[in-house]
Amino acid sequence: MASKTDCDCCTGVDADTPQRIDNPPGLPAIDYRIGRHGDFMDSLQARLSSAEYPALAAFTSREASDFTLALSDALACSLDVLGFYTERYAQEHYLRTATEQLSVRQMARLIGYRPAPGVAASTHLAFTLQSAPGMPSEPIVIPVGSKVQSVPGQDEQAQTFETLAPAPARAAWNAIPAQASRAWRPRKGDTELWLAGVLHQLQVGDAILIVGDERLSDPGSERWDVRVLAKVEADSENGRTRLQWNHPLGSGFPAMSPSGAGARVFALRQRTALFGHNAPDPNLFGPDNPQIGHQIDKTTTNNWRWANFTVDPAAVDLDTDNAKIVAGSWFALVSNNPAYGSADLPGYVELYRAMRVIHRTRSAFALSGKITRITPDTDENLSSTTFPLRQTLVLAHSEALETLATPLFHPAYGDLLELDRRVDGLQPGQALALSGRRQRIALLASGLALQLDLGGSVALEQGDELFMLSAADRLFGSIPVALGAEEFAGLLGSASVNLRLQVLDRDGRSGRLQAKASQIRLAVGHKDDPLVRQIAFIGDTENALSHDRDRTSLKLQTPLQHVFERATLRINANVAPASHGETVEAILGDGNAAQANQRFALNQAPLTYLSASTPSGRASSLELRINDVLWSEAPTLYHAAANARSYETSQDEAGYTTLQFGDGNEGARLPSGHSNVRVRYRKGLGGAGNLPAGKLTTLLSRPLGVSEVVNPVPASGGEDGESLDQARGNAPLTVLTLDRAVSIADYANFARAFAGIDKAHALWIPSGPARGVFLSLAGAQGATVAEGDAVYASLRAALLAYGDPLVPLRMVGYTDARFRCRLAVKVLAEYEGDLVLSQVEAALREHFGFAKRDFGQTVSVDELAAVAHGIAGVQAVQVSRLYRQGQPPGLAPRLYAALPVASLSGLPQAAELLTLADAPLELEVLP
Repeated sequence: MASKTDCDCCTGVDADTPQRIDNPPGLPAIDYRIGRHGDFMDSLQARLSSAEYPALAAFTSREASDFTLALSDALACSLDVLGFYTERYAQEHYLRTATEQLSVRQMARLIGYRPAPGVAASTHLAFTLQSAPGMPSEPIVIPVGSKVQSVPGQDEQAQTFETLAPAPARAAWNAIPAQASRAWRPRKGDTELWLAGVLHQLQVGDAILIVGDERLSDPGSERWDVRVLAKVEADSENGRTRLQWNHPLGSGFPAMSPSGAGARVFALRQRTALFGHNAPDPNLFGPDNPQIGHQIDKTTTNNWRWANFTVDPAAVDLDTDNAKIVAGSWFALVSNNPAYGSADLPGYVELYRAMRVIHRTRSAFALSGKITRITPDTDENLSSTTFPLRQTLVLAHSEALETLATPLFHPAYGDLLELDRRVDGLQPGQALALSGRRQRIALLASGLALQLDLGGSVALEQGDELFMLSAADRLFGSIPVALGAEEFAGLLGSASVNLRLQVLDRDGRSGRLQAKASQIRLAVGHKDDPLVRQIAFIGDTENALSHDRDRTSLKLQTPLQHVFERATLRINANVAPASHGETVEAILGDGNAAQANQRFALNQAPLTYLSASTPSGRASSLELRINDVLWSEAPTLYHAAANARSYETSQDEAGYTTLQFGDGNEGARLPSGHSNVRVRYRKGLGGAGNLPAGKLTTLLSRPLGVSEVVNPVPASGGEDGESLDQARGNAPLTVLTLDRAVSIADYANFARAFAGIDKAHALWIPSGPARGVFLSLAGAQGATVAEGDAVYASLRAALLAYGDPLVPLRMVGYTDARFRCRLAVKVLAEYEGDLVLSQVEAALREHFGFAKRDFGQTVSVDELAAVAHGIAGVQAVQVSRLYRQGQPPGLAPRLYAALPVASLSGLPQAAELLTLADAPLELEVLP
């Protein structure tokens, strides 16, 4: 049997209105219409045929042109319009369904919430001072409000920033080099030193002497070292020479340190022997040789010896005549006994100083020739037993060499920063701008692989160079232990040490490298290597600054973000915090004590709000004075004291701010006066202030001596006024937290409602090294929330103030994970394929963009297909690829985003947010 809806034969028999309204929870829009035009028309026709109205029984016409039906049609139209606007009006009564900005604002005010007006971006500015003759040598102060403007690019507007705090500045602070050398002082275990210049005529195998005041004052002192050079490297570019030897300085047995005070280096230019070393064997002469017979000791019949064939402690005769051996010079005797000493200088070595030098001819031991006779300063060990004439080596003709401070080649990282000179005037907590090249490392072996952070690996070859991104780790099995920079450099070359490094390759891909210390070396950066910059802060404690005669050392609040090549690192201490916005001063008008709730409007917009440690995360820059008396802003004048010098503000949709004063019952009235309402505020905020590093270079204010300015790091934290969707989500958060953070959910909700923070995930870790609250944060539009940012500092201070200050709090930036996909779409014949594909791509990017995703949210094939099917004209969809960016292409039914997991042994990983990659989307049309 056919139903009514099948044949329409009974249309108009029953009334179709009012229709039943059913709105389950969670809908984005509500249904509030009791009918539409057709429904109302059917109901009217049903009433015309109803037995309840017998007077209408004779009316049987159903022609549309009939006057009665035409009147019914007009009534149905009116009811349809009334129902439509009633439904629209009903939508505006619920936060989830409201579409008008005014509706959302008014509903939010019912719970004490105002849509956020946005917040200004912040950064640090580094100033360069002139150092020309005639400039004042005293430090200057860069005042608050110093203006700097950006250089706009294509289709951009110049943005103005102002300093937020006074900053001391000196020309000597412009570019302070990091410590690049260390004063040379012999240390036990040393195997190298540096000389000034390159023309020393030193070669491998030459001997040098290192001796100091201890040996000069005490001839019996053993605090000296003679070493044979194993390597001589001339550095012509820097005008210096590196000397290296194999046997470390000092002595193990007996334990003896190298020379200390007044240590100097000498080249022992001459290698010679003692006079008599080449004397013939006296047994070769006949028994009756009148010329030399008296020189032979014949007490032993079968073994004649030369008489007095021994070294004379008072006159050491060298086999050669060297006019450059003078009184006061040094010489060393080496016994050449292979059982003792080192491989370079076998035997016993003793050092002597020449007190007197005689150049003469000597005849003895059947020899005759010119000699150099030296009277030593001591006769210690000067015996034939220790130094036989035939085998003793003499190292003489000492020539002084000028030493240099030892260059430091290890990179600069960690929280200790050593300056190359003494720098006075720095204060605890002061900001520093650091710039330099990243440290390069070179590979000395093939077969290594770089494990990419985005997945996969890259094969590396001998000679490849990489940039270091963080401190090096030494691996003990699988356990990493962080190495200090100098310790790391000292381990290089060791085949038994395993290292793990976070590095960057030449294509900009980051990853981890595991290698033996013998497989890598430090490499000098290239001139075209880009500079990296950051802002660091001196520690707040008194011992954060330490000085000696020539150096200043700084303990930083946090370790450096980059690994700098030490020789290129420069520190600028002329740094001031700054934020987006330009100061405006204006007279708003006249106060009138006879008028209640007097109102004034600021004539420039938008009013600047700065990041602050308040529950909302922002503070107004507005400063209002009445008759030169400062009045304060209140969230509302409701229940304000009758004499309270307070006012409240409101903003319209265009961003203009209105000030309202009290009526004498709730808040004080304005006192009467002429032009006595004065304001000082800043205008400008939002995402336009999030500028890249190096954009703020135009000085609008020129403090005395300041010649240049730049922002070393990007300006960040700028956020536009809250959108409708953001207000819907954030308004209930204030009711959930009531400006307090108690539970773990409160920490997440408090952070989400904070200015400059878009998303937050909180985890409670009951024990372990990360015990406490662990917060993963994402900034506005997915920006990274770094530890040095103003938003980070403000949120941390606010959570400590409005949460439990005794609960440990750790905040980290989120992990930005990306995925890629490939879709084949079948388009209906009547639709244009390219247009449909562009709409599909736009829908996917919106649905899987930062704004619509949450931490830990998965991505599935079904979800991709459902989004694509939502576009008009799509007949069918096939997902052929779904994989994480950086991994091999493939089809995974579902991709998972990780959330932090509590650990007893380490720090958890930050929460992941899985979004669609920026790379072009792979879309194709199915035939």
